[in-house]
Amino acid sequence: MKIRHWLTRGVAVTALAAALPALAMNFVIELGQADLQRKVERLFPVSHQDPLYQVNLSEPRVVLREGGDRIGLGLKLSGTLLQQLPVSGQMQVTGGLRFEPASGEFYLRDANVEELSIDGVPEQYIGEIRRLAEHTAREVLNNHPIYVLGQLGESKQLMGREIKAISVRDGKLVLELAMF
Repeated sequence: MKIRHWLTRGVAVTALAAALPALAMNFVIELGQADLQRKVERLFPVSHQDPLYQVNLSEPRVVLREGGDRIGLGLKLSGTLLQQLPVSGQMQVTGGLRFEPASGEFYLRDANVEELSIDGVPEQYIGEIRRLAEHTAREVLNNHPIYVLGQLGESKQLMGREIKAISVRDGKLVLELAMF
């Protein structure tokens, strides 16, 4: 009976020892605000138009909130209302990250307008401008990567399969990729 007990423990310890390297195989990337800023700037300006409104988004500013797991973008908003009244203001969108392991690309997903400030526009039009601005931001951010592995010198051979953790620490976006 004692031999079986020790044999069982020995198998369990061996299995755990074999699994530890796989559990520890995570790849950590730290992206500073300035690094992300350079990558995001190339995506803007963008415009979208429907029969009554035109919205232009430009001058992105990356916002990383300490302890958060989302990326914020401040954007300048301009355009026209009813195809004749000029519109200008600022908006803040936030989104989570989506990782495509095959290409090593990171996208900002589910961008939501958190703040919208538009001067001189009647309240009845704000909702439609918000909807169009959010649609425009989502379209560009869902379809164009904000970062691709290898752009800061890390090896593309170290690509992970999924995002294990995202956080903002010391002004940097910290991404932990699970390798297996």
